[in-house]
Amino acid sequence: MRRFAAVGLLALLGLLAVPAGAADKPDKGYGSGTLSHGVYPKAGAPGARSYAVYTPRQLPENPPLFVYLHGCNQTADDVAVGEKLGLLADRKGFVVLYPEQLVAASASYPVSDGNGAHCWNWFLPDHQSRDKGEPATIAGMTRMVAARYGVDTKRVWVAGASAGADMTTILGATYPDLYAAIAPLAGCAYRTCTDLDGTAALAAMGSHKRVVPTFVVNASTDMVNNVAMGATAVQQWVATDDLADNGKADGSVPQQPSSTTQHAAVQGAPPGDPCLGNSRLPCAGGVLGLKSYPYTELRYDDARGRTVVLVWLMHGANHAFTGGDPRGTFVDPVGPDLGSAMYAFFAAHPMP
Repeated sequence: MRRFAAVGLLALLGLLAVPAGAADKPDKGYGSGTLSHGVYPKAGAPGARSYAVYTPRQLPENPPLFVYLHGCNQTADDVAVGEKLGLLADRKGFVVLYPEQLVAASASYPVSDGNGAHCWNWFLPDHQSRDKGEPATIAGMTRMVAARYGVDTKRVWVAGASAGADMTTILGATYPDLYAAIAPLAGCAYRTCTDLDGTAALAAMGSHKRVVPTFVVNASTDMVNNVAMGATAVQQWVATDDLADNGKADGSVPQQPSSTTQHAAVQGAPPGDPCLGNSRLPCAGGVLGLKSYPYTELRYDDARGRTVVLVWLMHGANHAFTGGDPRGTFVDPVGPDLGSAMYAFFAAHPMP
């Protein structure tokens, strides 16, 4: 009895040692820092869009800026939790900007501003050029946040999933002077999947043309953005980057991958999360009890051996952000951890 009493006393002392409020502090999901909100350029202005900005508690001087674009039927706060970029920012020390599409009140653009399904209007010509439409708004928002936090302008990155992936490609083509590297996840080629020879994206760059390092991710079993659509993104960025370095399609960035690596599945402990509910699509990884899906990694290197286009083709995943928090929509908790993979690619490709 004395031993049990002593154990109970130690447990009580342990509880008393927890700082006030820590035990019941809610887990907001997006990290231990601050998620603030605003409107750019200002509420009521033509083309204005809301946004959320995540800043870690400890932010280094001249931090990087990671811009992340949500997909259809998502919000900034939703992906701030689901994609876990704030948790990554806590460890790595960068700012995260989450622009948010405007939900059209009655009908989508051009009848009214925004989009009825919260999608970026990547498929409309009015939103595919520099200094016009949503690309101009997102770029302006990016510059504003970069100035506010003293961001290192050589380390400004943009990524997005689904409709956000397609807007990411548009931003890579129209603002290569602003975004050092890009990562479209489940997207397709520029100009509504049609720019297969890369020339339209090169033309959109204008006087700012340069090689844009690109990390393309797609799942071989994606039910929404099928593997053929994802392949157009690879084809376009390989071709655009081949042209951008010297104006010639001369294979300086080869059309065939420089290397191919197979990554095996990592087994977890079944049963796992089958991704049912909360606007998630069924995922095989949870049913099989996987910790991480198998994937094929393709690298397209320039003449100096630098990877210009990196491709991950995941096998068995669906239209979802892998390694995510299931409290978010369109996520799959099974890896690989896309947030960490994007950061690693971005960190290796600062603006020249």
